[in-house]
Amino acid sequence: MLVRRVTAEEWRSLRDVRLRALRDAPAAFETRYEEARLRPEEWWVDWAARSAAGDAQAMFLAWDGDAPVGIAGTYAEDGDRWLISMWTDPAARGRGVGRALVDAVVEFARAAGSAELLLEVTHGNERAHALYRSCGFEDGEEGEPHPDGMRTHGMRLAL
Repeated sequence: MLVRRVTAEEWRSLRDVRLRALRDAPAAFETRYEEARLRPEEWWVDWAARSAAGDAQAMFLAWDGDAPVGIAGTYAEDGDRWLISMWTDPAARGRGVGRALVDAVVEFARAAGSAELLLEVTHGNERAHALYRSCGFEDGEEGEPHPDGMRTHGMRLAL
């Protein structure tokens, strides 16, 4: 398994794994599958290009051979750095993919000069919560509820 930052040319793989994540775990994400599925090709091309260069944002894919089996990303906004879009294909779970994705985001955030990394996890997603705790994240304040009402709580990692 290899985890690396997405390239602009990998927009199709980025789109496909993101759609799989949204379909598999809708409660874990603010974006809904139907909304993302209807985005035009140009949206995905632009997202991959922005995620492939610079320090403002980055998306990482975990690869098992030629197949992407996981995704995680980061972006900076208003001085905060966020870990987002974390997902591992169910068939690849338990093999260290999630930890490798978190490690890639943490390394990127440190290199970008961020002092801490923030995330929100939905209540009841104990497996994700345990992963983040094992990676050094600490529980924080109550997060923003999803549009469908799912409650979240924040976590933070000092870098």
